[in-house]
Amino acid sequence: MGISILAISFIVLLILGMPVAFALGISSMLSVIITEVVPVNYLTQTMFGAVDSYSLLAVPLFVFSGVIMEYGGLSKRLIDAAKAFVGHITGGLPAVTLLGTTVFAMLSGSGPATVAAIGGIMIPAMIREGYGRGFSAGILATGGGVGIVIPPSIPLIIYGITTNTSIGDLFLAGLIPGIVIVLTLYIVSRYICKKKGYGIKSTKANWGERRKAIWRAKWTLMMPVVVLGGIYGGVFTPTEASGIAVAYSLVLATLYREVQLSQIPLMLKTTFLISGMILVIIATASTYARILTLERIPTLIANFLGALPVPFWIVLAVIVLLLLFVGMFMETVAGIILLAPILVPVVMQMGMDPVHFGIVMIMASMIGFATPPVGDNLNVASAISGLSIEKVSIAALPFVAALIAILFLVAYVPQISLFLPNLLG
Repeated sequence: MGISILAISFIVLLILGMPVAFALGISSMLSVIITEVVPVNYLTQTMFGAVDSYSLLAVPLFVFSGVIMEYGGLSKRLIDAAKAFVGHITGGLPAVTLLGTTVFAMLSGSGPATVAAIGGIMIPAMIREGYGRGFSAGILATGGGVGIVIPPSIPLIIYGITTNTSIGDLFLAGLIPGIVIVLTLYIVSRYICKKKGYGIKSTKANWGERRKAIWRAKWTLMMPVVVLGGIYGGVFTPTEASGIAVAYSLVLATLYREVQLSQIPLMLKTTFLISGMILVIIATASTYARILTLERIPTLIANFLGALPVPFWIVLAVIVLLLLFVGMFMETVAGIILLAPILVPVVMQMGMDPVHFGIVMIMASMIGFATPPVGDNLNVASAISGLSIEKVSIAALPFVAALIAILFLVAYVPQISLFLPNLLG
């Protein structure tokens, strides 16, 4: 009975338009009050325990670092440097966009933040140079999601905490898949540009202009080296790295003198809103997941999948399709906290590395960013481009299809994600 109340109330609240975080919390509370499976105060203890984690300090700090870069002119310098090198090739501005989202993702760890920071510059620029409005928004909605695959990824941190998996290994595992994603998206965008005649070729920058652009962005480009190098070199932990990222971005923003004192309250407000939303989801999703555990749902699902008389590759295909479906309707953080404890034991029992599965799960969540009805990146790209979410979704379809193909490739070829963790021990 408890699981029925939990599931039905959650679905009804979502249909009524309740935010996912509150739907998870309210449905958990209703289930506990009606069934009395545990005391009500057990939920508050669970919620507090879920966010009482030193590792979770990295979430608001990386968010704050991304906000500082957005307001401090760091993202514009990244775009200028990328444009100097690839702006003249066919599909040049999409290539600049993808390079910009990749580097910014390595600094912020957030998909929607990447779309907002780079999209505000690149979507108007692409439209001015003859690229379709829908195409411009579509490539941002999909390319911006690479921020949760390439380190330092906030969802990878949460997956590592939830499943007790090495965050350092997860960060290493995300590098090659992230690069493959970016290259694939560029190939698709280049094909579309040639087919539809999008874009006006920019004049090729000479090496003097390129050196100047790199020089202006040199300290920004050093930030991934400092943050990721410190993590992999054993100088500091991922949580400490988030504090380093904030300090580094604050110093750069001060030196560039592009942040006004009047903008500081808005920067703090943006950080509080994004971080608060993530932490509330973590708290309420943990109570939902704990009730599922008390009702033995993870064990039942694990036994069912493990007992299926089919090869593991079929089970894995079913799991990937489930992750894609859930990603369409649920926030990434909530999906990780609810599904990871259920699915990780299943795949580990069948010989799959939890680090490998973590990358598969995060990539499926990345695709969910660009698919309705939730589609956080779609919402941001829609707001910037002025198009409806439906039109942006249609324009993003070729890119989403390519991402799904890459997801299955990464799922069935473990070395794509495990090569670097194995190489570096």
